[in-house]
Amino acid sequence: MFKSERHFLDFVIDGESLWEKVGKPRDTVSVICFDYSREETVQAVNRLPLTEKSVVPGDRRPLFICSECGDIGCGAVTAFLVREGESIVWKDFGFENNYEQNIRLKEYKHIGPYTFNWKQYESALLQAVDNLKQAQHSR
Repeated sequence: MFKSERHFLDFVIDGESLWEKVGKPRDTVSVICFDYSREETVQAVNRLPLTEKSVVPGDRRPLFICSECGDIGCGAVTAFLVREGESIVWKDFGFENNYEQNIRLKEYKHIGPYTFNWKQYESALLQAVDNLKQAQHSR
């Protein structure tokens, strides 16, 4: 089966690739994918600091999406993100789509929770958007 080459930023936590753990096995890419529309990707990044409404039920946030089309319907690795004071926590990782009600949590119970300093988190996301804009501008 032919697969399109995709360019995306990974979430590296404590020196480990989150994509290797949860994205690669599902043939997904992070929501910070340079090959999709810039507007959609920027919106996806803006959902991570909880400034934009989630596109999946239960206020969960997509982290990894279909590598071919980016559609949630193909399935996405999601997590529940919660702001706690000066931190944000990623927890309750799962796999879901937009046509089934169940979220597959069991296979991800060993992933997270991850706690990030809010200011560093915001800064990293802003840098990701800048990288996205530069990469797409140079194409």
